[in-house]
Amino acid sequence: MSDTFPTLFSLVQATLRDPRAAARHILALQLPERILWEGLALGVLLTVILLEGMVLMATQDATDPTTQMLGEVYGQPFLVTLGQAINSAIMVFAVFHVGRIFGGTGDRAGAIALVAWHQMVMLIAGIGAVVIGAVVPAVMPVLLIGLIGFYFYLLTQFVCALHGFDSGVPVFGMIILTMIGIYLLISVVTGLLAAIFLGAPPNV
Repeated sequence: MSDTFPTLFSLVQATLRDPRAAARHILALQLPERILWEGLALGVLLTVILLEGMVLMATQDATDPTTQMLGEVYGQPFLVTLGQAINSAIMVFAVFHVGRIFGGTGDRAGAIALVAWHQMVMLIAGIGAVVIGAVVPAVMPVLLIGLIGFYFYLLTQFVCALHGFDSGVPVFGMIILTMIGIYLLISVVTGLLAAIFLGAPPNV
């Protein structure tokens, strides 16, 4: 147990230095899927805790419309957790299946492992951004932009490592198109469900 945190810290450092090599190291561990799903679930819970904490920090001014909206959206932790869990499951599905469609060689366990680790690294980066933003609020917009860029860079490198792709550029494009496609599909489905159960016109 005493070696766990140093090992995790070393893996985070390795991920920052060379994401693909770190991803290959994680894949080589060949952890059971049950352990991987549990790790993914832990990442979901920790991410929700971070999000709720950020919202609590941001919603101190009850008169600001933006903070009011954030309070309403994230004011129900159970729904936020459910949404984050669904998002993580969709991400695993997309990383595995879309990669295989384009000739990748990765497996489902590897997709779960790398999505879980991607989630944990982004969580650590998010905590760092919150701490820095709390000390120097003026840099928070720059940090948020940096986090978005890091999110896609890290995901691209992980997908390359999982499926054996050489170039990250087409993989990045594939990720963007897949996200757009998933968003449109969800919009169509939710619009149809609203029309069926609420009698509202489909929002598609």
